[in-house]
This record gives sequence, C-alpha cells and structure tokens, in this order.
Amino acid sequence: MNYHSLTEYFYKLYNRCLAIIFFPVAGFLYLYHLVLRNRMTPSVSDVATTNVIVVASPVTTLVGLTIVHWLCGRLIKQRASEPSLGIRLDGYVKIATIRTVAAVGAILLLALGLFLTQHPYFTLYFAVLVVGIVLYWPTPGKIARDYKLKGEEKHMVLTKGEAFK
Repeated sequence: MNYHSLTEYFYKLYNRCLAIIFFPVAGFLYLYHLVLRNRMTPSVSDVATTNVIVVASPVTTLVGLTIVHWLCGRLIKQRASEPSLGIRLDGYVKIATIRTVAAVGAILLLALGLFLTQHPYFTLYFAVLVVGIVLYWPTPGKIARDYKLKGEEKHMVLTKGEAFK
C-alpha cells in the first residue's frame, strides 16, 4: 500500500483493523442481547457437553492466539532487519491484519459457544478477549515497541511524522 504520510498510514491501518473486527463484535453483542432477552434456547442441553464446550472454547482460543502471537513475533523479527522504516511499516500492516483476523476467529468461536450453551462464562471470555484486542491494537507505541525503534525513527512513528514537518 502507498501512503503519503504516517498520519495516513495509521488512519488506513486503524480503518482496516476496525473494518475486519466490527461485524464479528457486533454479531457477538447481538447474540448476547438475544440470550439476555431469552429469545433463544440453548442448542446443547446436556450438562456434560456444555461443560466440555465451556472449557474447550477458551482453551482452543488461547492456544490459537498463542500460536498467532508466536508467528507474528517471528514476522516482526524478520521485518526488523529491513533498512527502510517504510518497508517495516508496510510489513506491519500484514502483521496487524493477521492479529486482527485471529481475534475475529476467536470471537466467532466464543460466539458459537454462546449460541450452543448460553453459558454466562462466554461473556467473561469475550471481555478478556476485548482487553487482549486493545492491548495488541496497532498503535504508534505498539509498533515502536515491536520493532524496538530508537532515536529519530521512534520519534517519527510516535508523533506520526508530525515532529519532522
């Protein structure tokens, strides 16, 4: 992707991530609304199966997000050796997209668990996942920490290029 400034880069990066994550979050919240209003009945009524789903969903989510975290860490290390900040930032778009898509997969898995069981723990799991999404959101500070930027590059990213105008 081509960017005319760092401000435009972050604007497009935020919009891309928001566009990817908006509908799954809205869908989960709508499903939660239906559960609260008792407009749905649980698809799984067996207690043992419900317990398996309640335990397996967050474990599967955690394992999947851990794998994505590890893979993104490797991609960051590969991109960090690039001499140009522009190439590194362009590579970060891919990394942020992978993280966001993984979060969407986790949201969909938790939504499926909520749909099947209507167990209240899925609300807690979703809240923890939202906190995780916020922590991994591609902010200038997050990018500077991930790439271990120093000096002018760090200052440029943190100020979105405004300090050098």
